[in-house]
Amino acid sequence: MTGENEDEGCVVRVRGLPWSATKEEIQKFFNGVNIKSGLEGIHMTLSREGRPSGEAYVEVEKEEDLTKALEKHNDHMGHRYIEVFKSKKSEMDWVIKRSGAHQEDSLNDGCVRLRGLPFGCSKEEISQFFSGLEIVPNGISLPTDYQGRSTGEAYVQFSSREIAEKAMGKHKEKIGHRWAPRATLAV
Repeated sequence: MTGENEDEGCVVRVRGLPWSATKEEIQKFFNGVNIKSGLEGIHMTLSREGRPSGEAYVEVEKEEDLTKALEKHNDHMGHRYIEVFKSKKSEMDWVIKRSGAHQEDSLNDGCVRLRGLPFGCSKEEISQFFSGLEIVPNGISLPTDYQGRSTGEAYVQFSSREIAEKAMGKHKEKIGHRWAPRATLAV
């Protein structure tokens, strides 16, 4: 590897992991692949709520290891088949920075937590409520309980902390037929 590709490293994105998967189990799954820095080269991502996302990024030593890792695509870990995709270090760094695993890095990232939403509230209603304030693409998350019902909460990722602070000023306006919920900066 030389030039531009050297900065991107040899990285694979792994999807479909059991939520209970550990770094050791991922290392075992990639048996025969040289993972850069051992377990330190495995980066598991978490949702905003701090739960495992079922995805991870794995840094490998060289191109041959990348090829071996990609051959694991659709192999099984337990009863789950695991998807393995070629990725880039820049993508991995971006995702990890925004993952619940590294929330201390995202204290100023402009995410607002809403509580007390009407239970039928949609992403479109939230987007309309905050019209004029820039929300990042796919920046609205509506958590559900184990039965798939709304928890009455939402996380909205604005393009900056300043815009998020403006959004928090809308607490006296209505969303649907209810007053706007309590909004706090999510950390």
